[in-house]
Amino acid sequence: MSSAATSPSEPALPSGLTPPTEPVSPVDAAGAAHAPPPRPDLAYTSHLRIIAIVAVVLIHVAGLSYQQIDDENLAWTVAAHLTFSTKWAVPVFVMVSGVLLLRPPANRSPRHFYGRRLSRIGIPLLFWHVVYIGLFSVALVDDPAWRRIAARFVLGESFTALYFFWLILGLYLVTPLLWPVVDALSRRGLIVTAAALTALPVADLVARRVAARLGSDIAVADPTLVTQFLPYVGFYLLGYALKDVVVKGWARAALTVVTVALALEMTFQVLYAAELSPALSRTLNTFAPLSYQGPLLALSAVSVFLLVHSLVAPGSRAAGRSWAARARTLGNLTFGVFCCHLLVTYAFSRLLGHPGLTGARTTAGVLGQNLLVIVTSFGVAAVLVRLPLLRRVV
Repeated sequence: MSSAATSPSEPALPSGLTPPTEPVSPVDAAGAAHAPPPRPDLAYTSHLRIIAIVAVVLIHVAGLSYQQIDDENLAWTVAAHLTFSTKWAVPVFVMVSGVLLLRPPANRSPRHFYGRRLSRIGIPLLFWHVVYIGLFSVALVDDPAWRRIAARFVLGESFTALYFFWLILGLYLVTPLLWPVVDALSRRGLIVTAAALTALPVADLVARRVAARLGSDIAVADPTLVTQFLPYVGFYLLGYALKDVVVKGWARAALTVVTVALALEMTFQVLYAAELSPALSRTLNTFAPLSYQGPLLALSAVSVFLLVHSLVAPGSRAAGRSWAARARTLGNLTFGVFCCHLLVTYAFSRLLGHPGLTGARTTAGVLGQNLLVIVTSFGVAAVLVRLPLLRRVV
């Protein structure tokens, strides 16, 4: 695969973690109203954040329809495609975080870093856990036993997707430990190291599936709130390692084909593999399980990252000042979208008379519900970042 580094040599930062013209991670909301123009070599990170948050919404909202539709009709098939072809979203977010956070800063004081990062994520973590634990306890379960709520909290799974807070918090905690690594290794060495760390959770998951298929009663260890981040350290490093890799020419066309093929394979595995061949389905689910630590999701995340990076390379129209500025504006809202989209989904369900989180059951309904939640969530996030008190929660 041919590649070329397109970004110019970058001056050392006086302090902080990333260039002042870009947000410091996908967790950050809108910056100053008069921010400098976006850097062309980092414009792709905003595009990736937008694409990834749309994918997150599709996973959760279309996933409701996939789970709740009883008949395997067209609406169910559409929901399945929207749900499973976008599973790469979280690893892509982590890779973008690596691009923006792992370049060693001039001030390498862990205290300085932790002070900035923990103060940034701490308030949203507390606020949205209270909101969603309250929603779960009051509106979505008949018996909100405190032990059940506490157990879900300890696992970092108080509500759908809240594990991401603990994932990103864990990555923040190890970031100062990784600066010497990225300093010491060449780009090739860093790619190899990051790929190896990414492959370890994949190998562990496959080994467990093989052992279970051979008759072992081995238990799959669930992560807790303190270990949610571990399977993603490789992606975190890989994002930084690939930050200057731009695929061109025929290789980019091949990468496009690979990206689409991986998305289609994941939906094929869910929808058609068992019907076509039970043995094939068992083999795929053993060696290529559709888990966040599975090999297909890892390959898909890397291919999406490289493809978007290559399409939004410096010199492209998408990396130009006007397009990059628009993308950054929307990109700065993605954390807010992540925080509120499930609440928006619940609100729409209640407005339609449903008691809880409900997915649409027609093809038009599935497409319309997902589009409505995406647009409304961006609107809500745009309002929240302008309110003096609530802007701290997004």
